[in-house]
Amino acid sequence: MMRKIKWGNLVPVLIILVLILGLAIVTNGQLIKSSTLISLLKQSMPYMIAGLGMVFVMSMGSIDMSIGVNICISATLGYLLVGDSGSWPMMFIACTVIGALIGFFNGGIAALFNVPSFMVTIAVQIGLRGAINAYFLASETGRIVFRSNILAFDKLSNKIPILIVATLLVIYLYEYSPFGYKLKAVGENTRCAHESGINVKKMKILAFTLCGAFAGMASLFFACRVGGVVNTAGMGFEMSVILGMFLGGTPVEGGMETRIFKLLIGLPAVVIIQSGLNIAGVSSGLYQLIQSIILITVIISSKYAKLWVDRNDEKLMAKARDQAMDAAVQE
Repeated sequence: MMRKIKWGNLVPVLIILVLILGLAIVTNGQLIKSSTLISLLKQSMPYMIAGLGMVFVMSMGSIDMSIGVNICISATLGYLLVGDSGSWPMMFIACTVIGALIGFFNGGIAALFNVPSFMVTIAVQIGLRGAINAYFLASETGRIVFRSNILAFDKLSNKIPILIVATLLVIYLYEYSPFGYKLKAVGENTRCAHESGINVKKMKILAFTLCGAFAGMASLFFACRVGGVVNTAGMGFEMSVILGMFLGGTPVEGGMETRIFKLLIGLPAVVIIQSGLNIAGVSSGLYQLIQSIILITVIISSKYAKLWVDRNDEKLMAKARDQAMDAAVQE
């Protein structure tokens, strides 16, 4: 049976399409050239991979503010563990495991001590960023430059299959398994989820571990594009992921309305809009202002669209109820 289209979900999509069309016109078509689109695809991949992990956390109404520093730490430690002679598959595994450990720590602290995950991940972000700054300041070059054996990963023939497999895995876990349903139930109402037998602490730990693992995967996508790692790698990365998910219509409070397709729309859109504004000559400071205006517009528009749909549904239900009562009376 086909799912009913929720028209409130189309508002972010329409806003994104209008923005991209407007930027394509302003840039005289440069934004939609094949070479530009391939570059945008490469740029958006790290955000899409990280977003696939973030969806588990956001479905519970939480946010992981440490995925940016996770990118930096995972790429740095992964390269140090694998060494100059290691292959990119070994590096990929190492980064994923390191990212998962960071996520496990975040989830463990938040769940076991019942503290807000936002504050925990902010604290982890500050602490790990300080540690990685100290490491690079103490190093001779102040950077890590990947060798060709690791940079061999930076090909679409390697990245696209991983992105497809990761997306299908997340879709299965989130949309078709009990695990995804439980996460969304926690986002709807934590107390009810607990009373219905769901182990909320376990769900929180697993969600953050998965979020960290996907951030670890994204670190190789991110670092190979720039050829290595510096102490500022990943700064602001989490904000771009969060913005993209909200732009796609992911609800702040989480719950059943959280959908995979929303992040797959929103995250590439952020990269496209940013690139379009850069091509149009918009400064970084003005871009941040435009970014905030777009986000506020999407949030407000989506909220009012949802209210309109809910009210319309209530009217239709009331009309159907009245018709049923009239039919019963006539009988």
